[in-house]
Amino acid sequence: MKKILWAALPFALILSANSLADSNISTIKPKIVGGEVSTEGDWPWMSALVYTFQGVTTSLTVDSVTYESQSFTYGPEGDVSGELTDCGIGDNTCSDATDKVCLIERGDINFSVKADNCEAGGGVGVIIYNNVDGIISGTLGEEFAGTIPVVAITQDDGAILKTKLGLNASIDVVNDSLSQSSSCGASFLGDKWVLTASHCVDGNQASSIKINVGEYDLSNGAANAIAVKRIYMHSDYNDFSFDNDVALLELVESVDNEAITLASPEATDQSAIDNATATVMGWGGRVGYEPGDGETSDFPDVLHQVDLQLMTNEECRSDLGEGYRITNGMICAAVDTGGKGSCQGDSGGPLIINTNEGWQQVGVVSWGAGCAAEGYPGVYARTAKFIGWVNSIMSGIAIEQNYDFGITAQENTKSYQLNIVNNTLLDANLNFSVEGDDVFSLMSDSCLILASGAECELTVNYSAAEANSHSANIVISSDNTELPLSSAKVEGVTIAPSQIITTQLGSDDSVMKWYTGGSASWLATPGTSSIQSGTISDNQESIALLNLSGEGELDFEWSVSSEENVDDPADPFDALYLYIDGELIDFISGDVDFKTENISLSSGDHSIIWTYKKDGASTEFNDKAFLRNVIFSPAGGSTTTPPVVITPPVVIKPKTTSSGGGSIGLFSLLFVLLVSSRRK
Repeated sequence: MKKILWAALPFALILSANSLADSNISTIKPKIVGGEVSTEGDWPWMSALVYTFQGVTTSLTVDSVTYESQSFTYGPEGDVSGELTDCGIGDNTCSDATDKVCLIERGDINFSVKADNCEAGGGVGVIIYNNVDGIISGTLGEEFAGTIPVVAITQDDGAILKTKLGLNASIDVVNDSLSQSSSCGASFLGDKWVLTASHCVDGNQASSIKINVGEYDLSNGAANAIAVKRIYMHSDYNDFSFDNDVALLELVESVDNEAITLASPEATDQSAIDNATATVMGWGGRVGYEPGDGETSDFPDVLHQVDLQLMTNEECRSDLGEGYRITNGMICAAVDTGGKGSCQGDSGGPLIINTNEGWQQVGVVSWGAGCAAEGYPGVYARTAKFIGWVNSIMSGIAIEQNYDFGITAQENTKSYQLNIVNNTLLDANLNFSVEGDDVFSLMSDSCLILASGAECELTVNYSAAEANSHSANIVISSDNTELPLSSAKVEGVTIAPSQIITTQLGSDDSVMKWYTGGSASWLATPGTSSIQSGTISDNQESIALLNLSGEGELDFEWSVSSEENVDDPADPFDALYLYIDGELIDFISGDVDFKTENISLSSGDHSIIWTYKKDGASTEFNDKAFLRNVIFSPAGGSTTTPPVVITPPVVIKPKTTSSGGGSIGLFSLLFVLLVSSRRK
């Protein structure tokens, strides 16, 4: 079992420094354990971060026997019956399908092609059975134009139906009303503002999530979910240690609900000293577990709550022991005997106390070791620390909080427009400056005068002159000292031309050019024709970048010898990632021998990045990534093969980067996670 687990969005495999350093630590996202059902109406400001989707109901009956079935995304509705016929793997038009239901085995052919081949043969419905254990969760694709219903069944049921060919089969697929799946909790602060945890929205676009303010029962009310206009993650959020784990969400419209207020620093500190009772609530799992074990289960539709005791940070550090980093931006809560606490699915929800000013929020559910385990308090973002930050966004000059320019080849330039909104009641005269690194510069003419309620775009330029990691703050100032002002953080990594790998295409070296860097440069592998990633530590990466120009085919072989997440291969620990033009294409992890890949590139300039990344825990196998036989075949032209030249490596200052993770082979899985019962 992996020892380091973190409270981050499943799509994001983002790691950074200043982290929990002990490899025996297990941190996870929280949920409600050992609590009770809340009373409807008690917490009108309680909110759910949700994904909404069209629910689908399917039924399948063959020879009067009902079988478990599942729909395909983008599949048509329909209620059909017909004789069951075998269409193999559906790779050709099913010749004996007129007015029949096609039984098709899963294989290398797209589900949409199988369905089309059934319909082309006159079929009225499709049953696709799996070729491995379990039922299929698949999609026909957004462009699917077929009209007959399609359902999926298990491999075992498929074998049974193979014995029932010629008998009557009935399929019914119905699109139900709008449904919702909660991934995190949140709290309503009034008007159009909601507070949650940064790790709940890290990597998400505002358009992909909604907020249900005042939610109680997730099984109904999806139509009440409100779209999110903007996401403001705290600019100093650390996605490994979870320091500053707060985010503000601006809704597209105001909400007329009672709001929660944030407790003052004085009230929060005194409540912690007094070990005051605090209440946390959410829709997270209700099964606790010890650090290193897990995960949870038993997620309710109805809101649950549990009472805990606040702790001082000194008490929390004493209980958790060495290796767990509790900052002044965190607050802890637990019960002495364990068995009660927040857990996965409750992230982002409020921790509240009852003061002489009514219920007030003291924390945001952030992370914990195990789940409701005795001696392991839950850790929450301390909201009192962020009152000024919240005010600067909600009622001040709000700037998009952070932007990562990613990996850039030396001497290249990039630009990005940071959004700025005047949420004050006054027109503002503004000035902007960069603090921290002069590789960043600003073009602010359009934002110097900003009317109340208006917004503008501040252009940030990144000049990648120096091979290193770069970070700076964008600071706003005004002649009106009463205006609350926010700031932003920008980052980037510049890597240098490689002295290890040289490439050429005749005399035209502009077609292919190599760069390497990050925490350590890639090196030539002694005695072979391959290159290998440099030696890196936890939470670092070694980068090889190839700039290409023109349309053609890119072939290469890659290999990795790394720690693998056997329990969840889709969420790797250490891995070699492939990015093309800024988009994650694939990754390999574990002990993988050389395998060949082929990538088709369109016309224009392209950036291909191979980066070997390590997480913050243990090491297995050789802890290296390898690359060889990189060949670019221009469309209608000759072939360019970059030779490997053994020379001393370039030493680049270490940098822990923030880059997303995933795989193109996982896109359908991620979509299923999006529209199914998805829990943080």
